[in-house]
Amino acid sequence: MADTSKVRAVAWDPSGTAALSLCPVPSTNARPSISAAADEFLLDVFLSHDGTGCNAEETECLLRQLDARDDWIEDQAQSRHKKGKQSKSMITKLSMDYRAAVCECLMQLQAKQQKQQQDMSDDDDNNDNSSNSDNLELLTLSFAISHLAEIFLLPSLSASSSSNFRGGLSAAAATTTNNSRLDDGPSGSLTADTIRYLRLHHSRSHALLDSPEVEELLSSDQPEYYKSSNSAIPGPFEYPYWNLILQLVKTGQLDNAWTVLTHHSACRHAEEAAMTGRPLTPEGEGFAVLRAILLSAPLPGGRGDDYCVDDAGLDDFLEEDILEREEKEARLNNGFNNSNDDEEEENVPPENINEQYVDGVPRNGYLLWEDRPRHADRLRKLRYLRDLRKCGQPSDESEYSSPTVLPEVYQPNSAMSIFHTWQDVIKREASFPSSGSSGGFGLGGGQGGALDALFRRFPPLQQILSVLVGKVPPNIANDPSLTWSETLLMELLYSRPDISPDDISARANAIMSRKGDGRKHALDEIILSIMSGSA
Repeated sequence: MADTSKVRAVAWDPSGTAALSLCPVPSTNARPSISAAADEFLLDVFLSHDGTGCNAEETECLLRQLDARDDWIEDQAQSRHKKGKQSKSMITKLSMDYRAAVCECLMQLQAKQQKQQQDMSDDDDNNDNSSNSDNLELLTLSFAISHLAEIFLLPSLSASSSSNFRGGLSAAAATTTNNSRLDDGPSGSLTADTIRYLRLHHSRSHALLDSPEVEELLSSDQPEYYKSSNSAIPGPFEYPYWNLILQLVKTGQLDNAWTVLTHHSACRHAEEAAMTGRPLTPEGEGFAVLRAILLSAPLPGGRGDDYCVDDAGLDDFLEEDILEREEKEARLNNGFNNSNDDEEEENVPPENINEQYVDGVPRNGYLLWEDRPRHADRLRKLRYLRDLRKCGQPSDESEYSSPTVLPEVYQPNSAMSIFHTWQDVIKREASFPSSGSSGGFGLGGGQGGALDALFRRFPPLQQILSVLVGKVPPNIANDPSLTWSETLLMELLYSRPDISPDDISARANAIMSRKGDGRKHALDEIILSIMSGSA
């Protein structure tokens, strides 16, 4: 290895060729020599590749990461002067700053690529786009790996501020910032973040919802009977409509699943009957029950509404200060923000996010799976109040009343209690076998199964809903299009949400081996290594 004490960096130009030029440190001899003078001009140039350097988006990303690193170094230095007081998981904050920069870079590059593809749609020469696609793929892979490593290898952001609650985080986890969440976490503590990771980086449902086929399907008069000669929606059912709903259920996006169900012709007829005051048919009552079940789901990782933690896990981290500042400004202006946007009052006001649909299951129950449920619920409230202001309605924080006061830190017993209550409601209303008593939850009569009428007319719906209670029918479990990530998602969402953190890698390994006939890709090995904490 070269003696780095005798060289110094001369130049690095991120906008030009990816090169780093180094020259020797000037001699400290009192008398200059010919050889020393010659050494001053012997530049060593290191080329990373023969390309043209970083594009503007990647350069901006690198600079943001360097700024975050400088802040981290400064925070580290300040924490050393505070004797007896440990920093609040600063390495995790640095990782999230890095990921936020990469995430923004990816969005900019994807938008740029889409624009280029539109501009070149009539041009046959598309070869120049290959290198950009390769860079985007590598950056996407780096983003996914850093996200997974942050979940399994780094401490929680709340590790230094948590308290010891019965059935929740241990005292060691509450006071130690060096251990990872994999080492210290109680059962179920990594489920929500793992689900978000799988949903963001391995799910196909996001791309499906934006596809032209789905747009055409949902705009048809009877989408439940829509057929395409070459459907891109995978699944075991004859009609793509039910395969689309299944895809959303497999990933826990139950709010989107209900949105798709509202396009069903029978559901539209039931809604028209309700608006005109006519009595609901048994099918109409079934759709009302189904809506309550899906929009109340207390799933780890959220059910895909606009107020739960985003799949990247960055919104709460990045928006907290902004939301608090907007709320403070609104209080000073009688519930309004200072804004001259004329389009705001044209928005549809959001529904009351605390309106309870199922007795014993609060609408914010999915937040019980978070590290800091009460803190996450406050940010949920602030987003709701901001949406009210965007619609021209005043927001009054004092009028916002959450039906349930969530605990300060994650408590597995509380999360599982609400989860079991929700599943028991499904078993009762769907006439599924129940493991225990489920009386008095406030949905339908419960004796004949409010969903029976829907099941008789639409058999795929019964098979899809059985997934919600952790019972995957053979035709779904054995579907060739089912991926390992979807199988693991269904298990974490509906069968074992309280899984021990160190069991997640074992289940992923077993599912990968089963799906791949014992063979794994290199990326699979990396994922398993990180999940097991041995990366």
